[in-house]
Amino acid sequence: MDQSNSTIFIVHRGPLETYAQAAILQARATDSQSSIVVLNDQPRCSTSPAILSRVDYGLLDDYATRAARFAEIFRFDPNKPFDDERFAFELLNFQRWFYILSYCEAHSLSGPFLALDSDAYLYLPMREVIPHLASAMTVVDKVGTQFTFFDRFKAVEDFTDFLTECFTTNDGYERLVQYTLQSRDAGVPHVSDMAAFGVFSRMLGLEDIGASDRTNFIFDENIGSSQGLRMNFLGKKLTIRKGRRYFTTLEGVKVIAGGVHLQGGNKVMWPYFVDPKVRTAILKSSPHDYFRARRIARKKSFEIVLLRISARVKKFINTQLTKKR
Repeated sequence: MDQSNSTIFIVHRGPLETYAQAAILQARATDSQSSIVVLNDQPRCSTSPAILSRVDYGLLDDYATRAARFAEIFRFDPNKPFDDERFAFELLNFQRWFYILSYCEAHSLSGPFLALDSDAYLYLPMREVIPHLASAMTVVDKVGTQFTFFDRFKAVEDFTDFLTECFTTNDGYERLVQYTLQSRDAGVPHVSDMAAFGVFSRMLGLEDIGASDRTNFIFDENIGSSQGLRMNFLGKKLTIRKGRRYFTTLEGVKVIAGGVHLQGGNKVMWPYFVDPKVRTAILKSSPHDYFRARRIARKKSFEIVLLRISARVKKFINTQLTKKR
């Protein structure tokens, strides 16, 4: 497959906070050959020059026709209402695929593509991933959307057609509802884009790039969960050898880490998960933001370490007490 037109997309609403800037710069540091497109709702003049000089920047409103149509059919379980902010967040998680589709169509992009969450940090360039994929689209750890590869334009189109079908037919929406009910323990608490990924993956047999039995590379769904890999105090254990990052399986096998996702509150720890050149770029662009981010990251990591040590001590004490009974 011709990968000369490979494109990395990051769709984000709101100001590009430091963690999101770090994700963009990490993608650029990792993959110098792919184009990077940032689709945002903030005016170009408000965006850091360090970002603008490395990406193609587009406004969401310029590619909103399909996304607006989807908003008209979007729905939630009425028994699980959300406030306006959460509703907008959940809606954007679905709409981003329509924004990407519209951008590709407007600019005649054929693929392959990678869609990154704005708190996902890429460690493998697309040219080292795409040739190893057996399906037109990927998923991370069964339902994860953090690193989504599409081999061509039609794969994006097929997925957005599926989403439209899910929300315009009762049978389609019921599939999402049933998947959610079956997957509560897997972190899918309500009808979400993850439920859609899970259903679509089951239907088409999408390649799971987060499966712990992979031998070429593994992508992280959530740095704070095991995912069948060894953990350390800050999440999944990462080892660096000759510039490459590796996860370690429970059996002790080192596997190349394709990228990590700093779920929720863990995103503040980004300084520990990016290349030195990324930290340098942010330091030069905004020293105040950089040093503030470092302070917050240290505080968060200290809290995590204390909690994990406390949990281990508690487990040890309970084990000893059980033995004495």
